[in-house]
Amino acid sequence: MRRTEPVRQYGVHKIFGPTIQGEGPMAGTPCVFVRFSGCNMWDGRPETRAESHCPFCDTDFFSHTMMQMGEILEDISELERHSGKWVDWIWLSGGEPLLQLDEAFVSALHQHGYKIAVETNGATTPRFDTSKLDHITVSPKVPRDQMKTFPHIDTLKVLYPHPNPLITPEAFDDVTADVAVLQPIDAGGDDITTATNIRAAVDKVLTLNGWRLSLQLHKLIGVE
Repeated sequence: MRRTEPVRQYGVHKIFGPTIQGEGPMAGTPCVFVRFSGCNMWDGRPETRAESHCPFCDTDFFSHTMMQMGEILEDISELERHSGKWVDWIWLSGGEPLLQLDEAFVSALHQHGYKIAVETNGATTPRFDTSKLDHITVSPKVPRDQMKTFPHIDTLKVLYPHPNPLITPEAFDDVTADVAVLQPIDAGGDDITTATNIRAAVDKVLTLNGWRLSLQLHKLIGVE
């Protein structure tokens, strides 16, 4: 008797949209987000946040639903039907999407006519050839010597001022990317600190050659 291979399932925290990508050079682009659960920078528990690689993280990626690819595509289609808006771009985020993302997932989205963008923390070795993606953003959460190698990076996004002194724009200046952006860290309700970070990022980017400032447009216009 031939053994039936189990259907691959993915841990998905949330699928939402259509909305607006708020960060980097693709800011303003309509898209649907598929947010994967799980991350190798933080386990998602409030009590471990301060000791994590990303104490500033504002993303809830801890809870999840295990979903087959067909279910994910149906959820995306339902969001489009409900809103009456069809999007070109599916933005895959997390957590860390490259912990789960594989070629089958990418191929299925392409077969349904979508373009695929991914944001990774740069600390995860991909399961597939990332040149198959339409856009990849690497936002390093580890020092330069720990960052994985990618065949192509569309956007390098460094958060600023990063609590890890080894994560600075200068430290990643040798990374080849189409666009390099500096993004101030949102302090999560601490408006004074957020404003200070924005000012620091503005001052810093004016000293850098070839870098741009990235603000979180989605928070400014009040969308998720």
